[in-house]
Amino acid sequence: MLKSSINSEIRDRVGSSASNRVRSNGYIPGIVYGYNTEPKTIQLDRNELNSIIRNYGANVLLDLKVDGEVITSMIKELQRDPIYREIIHVDFQSISFDKPIQATVPITLIGRQGVEDNYSTIQHQLREINIECLPQNLPESIEISVKDLAFGQPIKIGDVEFAQEFTVLNESKEVIVSLARAGRLDDEETEEPLITEKDFKPIEED
Repeated sequence: MLKSSINSEIRDRVGSSASNRVRSNGYIPGIVYGYNTEPKTIQLDRNELNSIIRNYGANVLLDLKVDGEVITSMIKELQRDPIYREIIHVDFQSISFDKPIQATVPITLIGRQGVEDNYSTIQHQLREINIECLPQNLPESIEISVKDLAFGQPIKIGDVEFAQEFTVLNESKEVIVSLARAGRLDDEETEEPLITEKDFKPIEED
């Protein structure tokens, strides 16, 4: 579990106009709530938050510093601009190391080499998985091997043996990855017969 820290300041004014002013000054509006914490509206330096997410990902455990108080937190939700994809708001959830949390973790496929070729392609259908675990057991990502992937035999949630440190909340029937046909078959298999005039026989009249 990766850990970092970030500074923040209490934000006295709320609402869309106030949030826009915060953003125009190089900050991102946010809120922190959760275990043993009264909700607090805050603002954070945009560059500092972007750097943490770029280096650690969104599932990093944070010491969130709020006016001298340190709140152990995780990023619960990132809101992004629909066009420019910039972060426009962030929700933090304070945590306790002895209380389970729910989180969304990315899936990483391994063992792809030799599975894909000119006639087959891997379809990664489920890219994130919902889990519950203690904060210190939260993985950065979950690796799924596809080296034995075959046509007509997709890998589903129920087919994977996950680590005991967390509980998967997805339905067992959800498909993670499958193998599909791609490319073109051999010419002799795809070429349609050429029909010429000699193939037509005149209709004989009675």
